[in-house]
Amino acid sequence: MDHILAIIEAARANPLLAAGIGVACIGGVVLLRRRPKIQREADERLSALRRDNPDQYTKLRPPR
Repeated sequence: MDHILAIIEAARANPLLAAGIGVACIGGVVLLRRRPKIQREADERLSALRRDNPDQYTKLRPPR
């Protein structure tokens, strides 16, 4: 509990530094949650293939 009070007192003494640390933490979380570029490109390619060939598997054989 003493550590938390020390952090609160430091934030009150240096509000600009505390705001900077808060923005850096939020930016770090955003960067960590972002999907990798290769995965985004693969999802886009898969979506394009599904749009271009929506019925390729249903039209392989003539209906009985």
